Amino acid sequence: MATLYPSGAERPVGAAPRRHQAQSFWRPVLLSWLLLAAALIALKAPQIAAMQFGDPDDALRLVQVRDLLAGQSWFDLHQYRVAAPEGVAMHWSRLVDVPIAAVILLLKPLLGIHLAELSALVAVPLLTLLCAMALVGRLAVRHFDREIAMLACLSFALAIPLLWQFTPLRIDHHGWQIVLALAALNGLHAVEARTGGAVIGLALAATLAISIEGLPLAALFLVVCGFRGLRAPEARFDWLQSATVTLAAGSAVLFLATRGIGDLAQHCDQVSPVHLALFAWTALGAAALRLAAPRQLALSLGGLTVIGASALAILLTAAPQCRGGGFAELDPLVLRFWLPSVAEGMPFWHARPHLAAVIVAGPLIGLIGAWRLWREAEPAEQRPIWGDHLFVLFGAWVIGMMVARASATAFVFAAVPAAVQVAHWVNTLRKASPGKRIVAYAGMAALLVPGIPVAVAASFVAPKADGSGTGSAASCHFDRAAAALDRLPPTDILVPLDMGPDILVRTHQRVVATGHHRGSAAMHDVIAAFLAPSAEARAIMQARHATMVMICPAVSRQSVYAKLAPDGLMARLVANRPPEWLAPVDLAPGSGLQFWQVVR
Repeated sequence: MATLYPSGAERPVGAAPRRHQAQSFWRPVLLSWLLLAAALIALKAPQIAAMQFGDPDDALRLVQVRDLLAGQSWFDLHQYRVAAPEGVAMHWSRLVDVPIAAVILLLKPLLGIHLAELSALVAVPLLTLLCAMALVGRLAVRHFDREIAMLACLSFALAIPLLWQFTPLRIDHHGWQIVLALAALNGLHAVEARTGGAVIGLALAATLAISIEGLPLAALFLVVCGFRGLRAPEARFDWLQSATVTLAAGSAVLFLATRGIGDLAQHCDQVSPVHLALFAWTALGAAALRLAAPRQLALSLGGLTVIGASALAILLTAAPQCRGGGFAELDPLVLRFWLPSVAEGMPFWHARPHLAAVIVAGPLIGLIGAWRLWREAEPAEQRPIWGDHLFVLFGAWVIGMMVARASATAFVFAAVPAAVQVAHWVNTLRKASPGKRIVAYAGMAALLVPGIPVAVAASFVAPKADGSGTGSAASCHFDRAAAALDRLPPTDILVPLDMGPDILVRTHQRVVATGHHRGSAAMHDVIAAFLAPSAEARAIMQARHATMVMICPAVSRQSVYAKLAPDGLMARLVANRPPEWLAPVDLAPGSGLQFWQVVR
């Protein structure tokens, strides 16, 4: 198998590139990044100017950074303007706050606080994108050349779930998790076991410190490291020991550095003492297995099985509440009405058809390319590397289909083998007839951008409108209401969950709850208040010290509440029939938002 290169020469796939090529991956990376960054800034310019976040998590992340810069303790992750006065202890990591805060601190003396924040909202996601592209480009020139690196980097533009995580204003943690996953993948391609394993372990420790949702991906990499010990007994499980030891040590250091010792409870949604114990046990088991160096396959498999089963037993015994995952302790009402609305956390079949098609079909060319590299790479020593790459790519693809926001990792893992496969197809098609080329190129385009044909097909069979709201929070202009709200004395506002962060980031007001599961009790009260009859809703508001209600009638979720509870508070507000204890306030004309003040 061979790949076409710009000069027209061919080189066996998997063969090492020339030395000057291996040192020059920055040129295609920077060119691709500049093109993509300019396009993203141009497309998002109106949202950037209005600081209109596409996800509530991004708005709340900025609030968290502001609190840190205002003097809140590094170890205190409470949001005190949510569910006041106790606040809500967030499960997020300070690691993601650091680059945002650094840019703001650097630029504030030059630009002022507003422009410094705006610059951070643009620069940090784009610099994260540059890191991801650099790791993809480095991997490409390690095995191929700059043309493959360019194709691999440009493939970012075709992957909607991937590109979304790097757009300006997207400052939440998912972009950094993608970068760390790519760092682990680069470690997997290393030649030396101790170095490569250490890179894998440290990258996994950092991604788990940012979010525990990286645990399935971490398991994939550790399984590959274990397979390498089975495949080459003479290596004595060096890969597994190096990866697990650095994972355990790195996790302990990051836990102490970002969490401290103030909260040692066994949480299911972040790295906790039980996870540290699990990682330490796995590292001890891997070290013992390396020391024993069993030569028989059955003994090696038995050792790996004992390590894995014991680690699972530690988790389920010390934290049995975590059997249901990070949302295991969620309030039943919140579990019923809020969690299904978080589309990015749902399997692909809950997504819109065009996005579901991208999640499922987008990595397929990469899977095909990785399979061919595994089967046909020359020299033969390169085949196990691509077999391992194929394994983690397939695993990331399955994880992404089960959790939509995780699908971005599959796209970056697919980038290099997909670029090789596309280059191979283009080379092969040059010898085909014009008719065959047209058909083949059309099929290739359908695989590269599978969402387009599905979206076109769906437009012909779109369901008829049912009259319910189909808008989003973008239909309402929080920026127009912010100045008016900021002139009012601080109070607690009953507002739909996903709108709370916009209030927090633009004003000094407080909200009863936001859509963040650590505040499950307050989230329950918000949902219950909007579904409840007048008297019950009033009692909930009194208990939460709320003196104002705000809604955006265009949002479809509010129409759902109104349909579920025709006599509930939301239904009355949407129908402009507020209870007698709420008086309408024309606070922000033209904003699309509606306000009511508690009068008695």
